[in-house]
Amino acid sequence: MDRRTARLWQIVVGVAFVIGGATVVVASVDPSWPVPGATTLAVLAGVSAAGFALAAAVRVLDGDHQRGVGHLLAVCGWLLLLVGEAVESEAATVGGVAVVLAAGAYLVWLGLD
Repeated sequence: MDRRTARLWQIVVGVAFVIGGATVVVASVDPSWPVPGATTLAVLAGVSAAGFALAAAVRVLDGDHQRGVGHLLAVCGWLLLLVGEAVESEAATVGGVAVVLAAGAYLVWLGLD
């Protein structure tokens, strides 16, 4: 990954995490924020899915297919978690968390390998 692409990837992932963190903090003060009728976890899952989708696209376009697959796995997990929260299915929510954790473990393994 060249320096410019690496910087773009870091910015995308960083912004997704900052927005997710800000969502949790503000929602703890005002439960009706940011989307009335949606849980904080659902909003966080949506932000994370979008951020990791952009990060995956950057990785795949740069030719780093292994990390791109890890990011796409994270996107699938966040989307499953989002669906679980939207339809109030505990099994889907737990499945989404498991897939996100698996994606994180895979990306850590790639980093250590």
